[in-house]
Amino acid sequence: MFARLLVLIILLPLQIGLAKNNYDIVIKSLECKVIAEKYVNELQCQLVRQRIPVVMARFSVNQTIEHFDIHSKFDLLKKDKSRMTVADLKMDGCKYLGSMYQNNIIGKLFKRLRSVSNLPAGCPILGGKLYEIRNYTFNSDEFPPGAPQAKWQIRVKLLKRSELVADISFEGSVVYNT
Repeated sequence: MFARLLVLIILLPLQIGLAKNNYDIVIKSLECKVIAEKYVNELQCQLVRQRIPVVMARFSVNQTIEHFDIHSKFDLLKKDKSRMTVADLKMDGCKYLGSMYQNNIIGKLFKRLRSVSNLPAGCPILGGKLYEIRNYTFNSDEFPPGAPQAKWQIRVKLLKRSELVADISFEGSVVYNT
């Protein structure tokens, strides 16, 4: 009986998110590049701090965009510098904007994003309006416990009718505090 109680005391905080993660998210680089200037007035990304990362971004489009697509890849980078693709996702960007704040795992990760940005909750993306993410901090406690120590890269392509508009890339790692 005592052993079950001890296991419950140890595991329950992990399950409900009270335990702090023993790792940091480190972002080595952040790059944003406009590919189709006919759609985008401005796109800037800045990595303010690498460990417990803080990022800022801003963009403005030339014309109101009613629909766009997102193609994202999440790769683990091996010691021999080869890649192992963990996720390759293609999704409707408008639906993603509308669902990213719902109460699910991704919604929890982006909850603070909403408080530090003026991103729309769906389409249209208004032409001429400046959208910003101001000082978004990656908090490891919002990520699942027990993430493997690894180097990773996320590549995001924003598309309008299959035409590449912008390319965004993060490279980082999970580093355990020992």
